[in-house]
Amino acid sequence: PVLPEPEDRCIRCDRPTPAGVSLCEADNPARIKAPSATQVHGTILVGVIAGFLIFGLLARFAVSAAGPFEANIQGRAARADGAAELVVRVVNNGTAAASATCRVTRDGVPRQADLTFRTERLAAGASVQLTRTLPTPLSGDPAFDVSRVTVACT
Repeated sequence: PVLPEPEDRCIRCDRPTPAGVSLCEADNPARIKAPSATQVHGTILVGVIAGFLIFGLLARFAVSAAGPFEANIQGRAARADGAAELVVRVVNNGTAAASATCRVTRDGVPRQADLTFRTERLAAGASVQLTRTLPTPLSGDPAFDVSRVTVACT
């Protein structure tokens, strides 16, 4: 028995073509070779890397004028249920208007359960005073020691 030759199909018209040939003679009269798989994957890789670089540059320019921000606790009060209330003053010491992202910690050590918040957009040199309530601790967690609570803004 004679084995049939392996064949592919034309990607445009679905006619049979020799193995490894992507276009039939009718759709590729000049017999221009298709790019190799390495060329195709290399082109895709270059595009992905270029996209990440462009995204990184755009992100850098978007936040380059933000901050630095100064944050001070102006007032603190413990509540009977274990929660705490803070009055925080945030100052934009940067050269352009920006919003600050602030983190309130129990003792200066960042934790996943820390309260985080964003300020409204502050003009360069402007400040805002905000009141934030730290939630009641979960059962088994200690109450907030308001004398050790810290705030930092970026």
